[in-house]
Amino acid sequence: MRRTTIPALALLAAIALAAPANAAVEVTFGGSNYTDATVRGIPALDSIRTILKQLGTRYLGRGDKLSITVLDVDLAGMDLSSMGPSRRRVLTGATPPRITLRYRLMRKGKVVASGEEALSDQMYLSRPGAGLSTDELRFEKEMLDDWFRKKFSADR
Repeated sequence: MRRTTIPALALLAAIALAAPANAAVEVTFGGSNYTDATVRGIPALDSIRTILKQLGTRYLGRGDKLSITVLDVDLAGMDLSSMGPSRRRVLTGATPPRITLRYRLMRKGKVVASGEEALSDQMYLSRPGAGLSTDELRFEKEMLDDWFRKKFSADR
């Protein structure tokens, strides 16, 4: 084996051990009539699934399995895209993001946490940088990140 290969292999091994590999998040959608789950007429559910899976990678421990069923979605703001192509979501304090979900966390084959939660972020417009991002689901991402961090990161 060449001399330069050994340090490269050691680096790859260290990266693999540091990552919370094997944490799995399964996301299903348990309703067919969500309050509000489109951004400019485009369904947002696949994006919400991706957000939840990424958060699982960040906050869950090695080997944890989290099952989430999204029961309802009400995105931040009011969607006015039906009023014309230049219309977007109108954000007010009365239209916070809301997501209702059911979850079950398995660790070593045992259920360690489960429940149903109605998430909402009434102060979403007061968050630092709230108006700076152009990501359509930035408020939902922040709300879900807060929930994951509080619910699962201290449990590891």
